[in-house]
Amino acid sequence: MTDRLPRTGPMRAGAAVESILKDEPTSAVHDALHARAVVFDNGSTRLAVVGLDMGNASDELMAAVRGLVAEQASVPPENLLVNASHNHRTHGQVADDVAVRIARAVRRAADGMVPVTLGVCKGREDRVTMNRRVRLQDGTAWTIRRANPSPPDKDVAGVGPMDPEIGLLRVDRAEGGTLAVLYNFACHPYAGVADGGVTADLPGFASRVVEGGLGGEGTVALFVQGGAGDVTPVRYKDWDAPPHTERLGTMLGLSVLEAARRAVMCSDARLQALAETVELPRRTDLRDRLAALEAQQEEILQFFSGVNCEHGWESSLNFKTFLPLYLKHLLDPDGPAYASYLYLQEEKIGRGDLRNLDAANRQRIGKYLESIARMERLIRLRNRMDLIRRQIDEGEEGPLRAHVAVMRIGDFVLAGFPGEAFCRVGLNVKAQSPFEHTYLAAYTNGSLGYAPTADEYGGDAYEDTLTRLAPEWQEVYERTVREMIGRLA
Repeated sequence: MTDRLPRTGPMRAGAAVESILKDEPTSAVHDALHARAVVFDNGSTRLAVVGLDMGNASDELMAAVRGLVAEQASVPPENLLVNASHNHRTHGQVADDVAVRIARAVRRAADGMVPVTLGVCKGREDRVTMNRRVRLQDGTAWTIRRANPSPPDKDVAGVGPMDPEIGLLRVDRAEGGTLAVLYNFACHPYAGVADGGVTADLPGFASRVVEGGLGGEGTVALFVQGGAGDVTPVRYKDWDAPPHTERLGTMLGLSVLEAARRAVMCSDARLQALAETVELPRRTDLRDRLAALEAQQEEILQFFSGVNCEHGWESSLNFKTFLPLYLKHLLDPDGPAYASYLYLQEEKIGRGDLRNLDAANRQRIGKYLESIARMERLIRLRNRMDLIRRQIDEGEEGPLRAHVAVMRIGDFVLAGFPGEAFCRVGLNVKAQSPFEHTYLAAYTNGSLGYAPTADEYGGDAYEDTLTRLAPEWQEVYERTVREMIGRLA
């Protein structure tokens, strides 16, 4: 275990934490929301990384923060990386003056800079998350969400890729002790806590474990969200237990601690930042997608329409009559109607009344179950239709502008993306970089919404329905980042 990292050069850094929770919350609070900031300065360049326990770093927020940070902390706008954890559990309790509080965190970090050393390490945590896009037998996909029912198990063919890697930068004071840890990981913080209160969710619990394990109040653990657009906590739809959020966050935090203790000295203390605004193509297929979904809806509705329709024949059950009948057929499929001796008696006298009744009831049960399955499919379908109609009603046209930031801190490289990129994008960014410790910082310096990989657009699931981007966005972004990283010395 490496408890002290050798000094690598004239590097200084400071770290600070500010509450971004309303001073007088109107909802119950389980744990607080924070902005964490780390500022780096090597005498010629000053950079700042900010982590937020909130949903997004919107364009409006970024415009305000950039000006305040430049004025108060002398950090140029292009040298600022603001990453939102994409926390869904703020419940509207983020302070109205959040931009001021973020700038205050950066200013305090800059004012408190001390000589530091840098170390990097890769960790792994594959127990707390999974890909939330389920591949179905018909070639489409479904997204694991609480908002609509899951497809039948028989329809599920597999799950998507994972990125279990933890990317870590450790910042030690030259005089001893850990000042900060920046850790990158892909997770989707939306499961919440048992009491339903405001929470920083999974990354918040992880950071608390890391800060406690490395020095308590004197250490800042700054979470940098990765490509989490298609990621979910495991057992997200577990209806038999309270949310697993704190346990999963603790597991992640312990894995971060393990990586931090293996950190290896950076080869130099270089600081670099590049920023570009690129145009990403907007999708133009919304009306075609809506028409296809409407056709699927009509097909489902035909099942329910009229006495002589497919559903109408032998479909006299309601839930009150279905449930006891269904349970009897589950308990005794061979003789659900009555005791076995009556079946034997009918066989003896050459009758089959009970067998005929069972056959008819099996058909009725099957029809009722099919009705439920089609109803659930209709719910999933209607959800996608509503999402597309919402985009059509917005009437937006033309390319989307994306602020892309690339930052190098010693041997640690972050590539920013202002949206919910899929984990495969993060894997690609790593694979294409000449720097071993390169990581995607999604949800950074803007908010474009979902960004599926090009091959997922035919999935007909939540993310590829809701996205505003055309599939070609991925090639444009990955090429831009590859070129920007290539310009780093």
